[in-house]
Amino acid sequence: MTSKERIFRQLAGEPVDHIPLIGGWALGARNIAEIAGISIEDYQTDPLGGVLAANHALCCDGLVPPAIPDPANLDENHQGEVREEEFAHIEPEALLEYAEQIPDTEERVLAERFNEKKFEANLNAVYDMHQKNTKGFTLIPNDWGVSANFTLFAIYGYQAFLEAIAFYPEAVEKIFWESAVIARRQNQYHIEMIKKHDLPRMMFTGHDICNQMGPMCSPKYLKKSYWPHSKYALEPFVNEGIRLIHHCDGNVMPIIDDMIDAGYTGFQGFQYECGVDPYELAKRRGPNGETMLFMAGLSITRTLPFGTPQEAKDEIDYCMDYTDGGKGLFLFTSNVVGIEVPPINLKTAYHHAASIDPSTWQPKQRPWPWSQRQSKTLLN
Repeated sequence: MTSKERIFRQLAGEPVDHIPLIGGWALGARNIAEIAGISIEDYQTDPLGGVLAANHALCCDGLVPPAIPDPANLDENHQGEVREEEFAHIEPEALLEYAEQIPDTEERVLAERFNEKKFEANLNAVYDMHQKNTKGFTLIPNDWGVSANFTLFAIYGYQAFLEAIAFYPEAVEKIFWESAVIARRQNQYHIEMIKKHDLPRMMFTGHDICNQMGPMCSPKYLKKSYWPHSKYALEPFVNEGIRLIHHCDGNVMPIIDDMIDAGYTGFQGFQYECGVDPYELAKRRGPNGETMLFMAGLSITRTLPFGTPQEAKDEIDYCMDYTDGGKGLFLFTSNVVGIEVPPINLKTAYHHAASIDPSTWQPKQRPWPWSQRQSKTLLN
């Protein structure tokens, strides 16, 4: 079974010889070089080649558009951040002022705020680049802009954004609406690209909506003012049978059903320590009876950086259990793997997953490994 066949069959709910293994989210040039079996000098000469070699060594079938650690910064530990102090001068009225300038009809938004020809050309170039950067693997479609844009905090900062929701909820909703109108039109082009490149009928996406305690704002507000617009934006994918997988940081449990209603039938993550219960997620069904997809398995906040190789294997077994023997499961990390993760943990986990035949899986009824470690610590 080829890697591409494995991914397509898993999406279709057909038997596979092992669950598909997905890579692409790892930092740390030294770690990448060690996994790839090359010198750091070789990595610095050809960073993309080093990333691809490392993912081959992990037996990956597919890649999300890969993170490529900076060859000039061997201690790089993150890519992208929101620094609140940079937005200290912005007031919530900035969102109100922007909303007041938004045209009142969908037709005017598209005519005045969306350059269709430019977007199409750029998207073609992006997909061509992603195909080049994942040569030898199956590209997992990924774009963060396909839904209504909740990440206004990246434009205005968290304080101004959340205060605007409190003071000017209708204005913020209008911004959500505008972004959804544009995203819906853009998504037609994503669908064309997925078909053109014969990619898996899936889209990995979703915004950070929750912190470790739950949603950043009222779930009632989200249900009324955010999710309906996301649903409208995502409808072209749903109508084409393209599965939508939502990135899940923090405690997403209070909004899971809203995600599903908006069109998502898969989840990526998770921070189990925040109260995320994958067994509960696995019970959910999509609007057409779809079982949930999971791009999951390996905790970058607990097990991978601080656990043992055996605990990394145990976490794979835990995922096999909550997906009833790997149904709909694509092994992936909960987020970008940092430089603090021992390469042996990552290699052990991926190789263990590749060794499991789902048809012979016997439930282990194993709890999440880190919960066991916490219990032992408390007892001691």
